[in-house]
Amino acid sequence: MLRKLPLSGVQTFADIVNDYAVYVDKTAYIHKLISNYKTVFFSRPRRFGKSLTCSTIKAIYENKKDLFKGLAIETLPWEWKEYPVIHFDMSAENFAAGKERLVSLINGSLDFHAKKYGVSLSNNFIAQKFKELLKSLHSSKGKVVVIIDEYDCPLLDILNYPKIHNDIKKELRGFYKVLKESDECIQFVFITGVTKFSQVSLFSGMNQPKDISLIPEFSALCGITQSELENYFDLEIGEYSKKFGGKENYLAKLKSFYDGYRFSDSEVSVYNPVSILNHFGDGLFKFYWAETGTPIFFAKFIDKKVVDIADIENMNLPVEAFGKYIDDEIFLIPLMYQAGYLTIKDYDNESGTYKLGYPNIEVHSSFAEFLSEQSGIDMLKVVLIMSKLFKALQAGDANAFMEMVKIYMHSLKPDLIAKMTEYYFEFAFANLLDMMGYNCEIEIHSAAGSVDAVMKLQKNIFVIVAKQDKPVETALKQIEEKKYYAPYWEKGCNVYKIGVLFGKKERNVKAWKVA
Repeated sequence: MLRKLPLSGVQTFADIVNDYAVYVDKTAYIHKLISNYKTVFFSRPRRFGKSLTCSTIKAIYENKKDLFKGLAIETLPWEWKEYPVIHFDMSAENFAAGKERLVSLINGSLDFHAKKYGVSLSNNFIAQKFKELLKSLHSSKGKVVVIIDEYDCPLLDILNYPKIHNDIKKELRGFYKVLKESDECIQFVFITGVTKFSQVSLFSGMNQPKDISLIPEFSALCGITQSELENYFDLEIGEYSKKFGGKENYLAKLKSFYDGYRFSDSEVSVYNPVSILNHFGDGLFKFYWAETGTPIFFAKFIDKKVVDIADIENMNLPVEAFGKYIDDEIFLIPLMYQAGYLTIKDYDNESGTYKLGYPNIEVHSSFAEFLSEQSGIDMLKVVLIMSKLFKALQAGDANAFMEMVKIYMHSLKPDLIAKMTEYYFEFAFANLLDMMGYNCEIEIHSAAGSVDAVMKLQKNIFVIVAKQDKPVETALKQIEEKKYYAPYWEKGCNVYKIGVLFGKKERNVKAWKVA
């Protein structure tokens, strides 16, 4: 590690500016936010800097002006004064044990803030206790700032437990209703979460907050833009460029692995901060964001198969769909966007729809691994398959390459995908390559029951066409007729044309031929 960077999930603003070498200045965004709105909701994926944003807002309202020397907000108009701040972290508990855990968490937080500000509380129920705290603080110290980080964690954690889910929802509905009833006591409210706010009946009793999640001017409030990356981390970039083939190649690889998140109809994209910081910490291209594991509720939605897994990429959704949050399979796609597994790729002004896709190699590969785990395949076996597959790609051994694909497909759960045609081969083939995480490209064109894939690794090019229950010669003939290989042959690449016979009954590769 070249400099001391906040690699271990440090999310406290004061700690970062005091103890670490780099703070990516987001205070101009925060100034605009707190200057223009009273109640705000902000949705971003997990491990994306929401908690640091909460901590920064808290430091501003606690009048810790010295922490902001040299930052953008220091030059902007702001009345620096101290407000009482109530800060809830709703992710700090395991809620599968029931609503008692929720009540205990909130009670503990209310008692902590009461003690901090010298307030005595007499109520026992969390809603009344919260209301009493707000009124007491307002009376003695002035208007109150309320920060609720990861508001939806108690609900997402227990989607698979309907009774507990409903109990917690009822408890939270009464608790959050206090914010409306105590509006005269409040200076500012900031709420973060993964799921979108607008359609959640849980908050129906509140004043409608301003949802800034899709507003272009706040699209880079969390995450690191390309210009921020090159400005704040020029030392790390300069050093690692020597290891990864020069600055241009290194930046391109960083972008393909960790960039690509878009949160509005603007073209601004950001890097996942956890991934990029950890990469700078050890100089490896690993899947850092995915190491926390795929949320368990994905397994429930995917297993229902209302949305075919192979249809996930390149989905088109209207803006209204981003506000869906009900315990139902139909909302898998917007939930995947909110959790960070899909991102905005394009926006159509005429239809008002967003095109979604995987943001980068890290996410695509980790989700492919999750799908393999869902199929029941032994992941140690997958690792061995991928190792042999990559060696085959490097060596230009098309037969060994296809043998590994066949072994992998044989291990897949049969009903993981609904369409039992060449489409199944396309999915399994793409999923295996996605898991590898190498900077390989796959181009698939499917129409009328055909699948065309071009695998590129250095100078070796594998052109693959699969046909269901038809001779491999039919597939090879299509390769020749459409000349998928022509652009690569002209560049002097080693081209391997592979015709594949996919058996519908076997749900696997039956035969192949290399030309």
